[in-house]
Amino acid sequence: MPFKIEFFGSLQSPYCYFALDRIEALMCDLRIQVVMHPVLPGVVRIPDTFADRSEMELAYFQKDVARTARFLNLPYDEPVPSPVNWIEGAGWIAGPDQGRINHLYNLLYQAHLLSKEYTLYAAMMRLIWSGHTPNWDDEQHLIGCLASCDLPANMIDQPNMLLPEAEHYFASNQQIMFDCGHWGVPMFTFHGEPFYGQDRLDQLRWRIENS
Repeated sequence: MPFKIEFFGSLQSPYCYFALDRIEALMCDLRIQVVMHPVLPGVVRIPDTFADRSEMELAYFQKDVARTARFLNLPYDEPVPSPVNWIEGAGWIAGPDQGRINHLYNLLYQAHLLSKEYTLYAAMMRLIWSGHTPNWDDEQHLIGCLASCDLPANMIDQPNMLLPEAEHYFASNQQIMFDCGHWGVPMFTFHGEPFYGQDRLDQLRWRIENS
């Protein structure tokens, strides 16, 4: 029976995007099963955690993200538009209108119903964060993303309000995450042990290889 890891990720974190190639290498090299648990962006699900971040932290984040992409030799550019709508000049504070991110998460929920949540999550993350697709949120780009996952084009017709059943699904994923011992993404668990951050994937590999 293959080993199983759980992966908790959001669509707003570039660090989750940075983890994808190495997650897929684990799947190939060690024949592990990845159980995907998408969670809403932290600024949406736990906004108080991000409300008082300093200008220094925000500036460091921008430098670190660009440096990490170069270190990993991954294509990267800050997405325009951002998946989350921000209050301009307010740091990491999400605005009241989150139609874009709600639509994307409704898509993820529909993929979950078809057991393709990781497949679509990874495809959307590469669409959003690689910098290869200007206006990544254009409907035709998203339909192409669905097609690459063998999902029907008409799945694009999702509301810009989070579906109640989708809201329950993502809240359940967050609770699983909390029960495992952390709140941030990307997070991975193996036999209940949490590994937080894309820079813990080497430790996760080590743990699996020595199990």
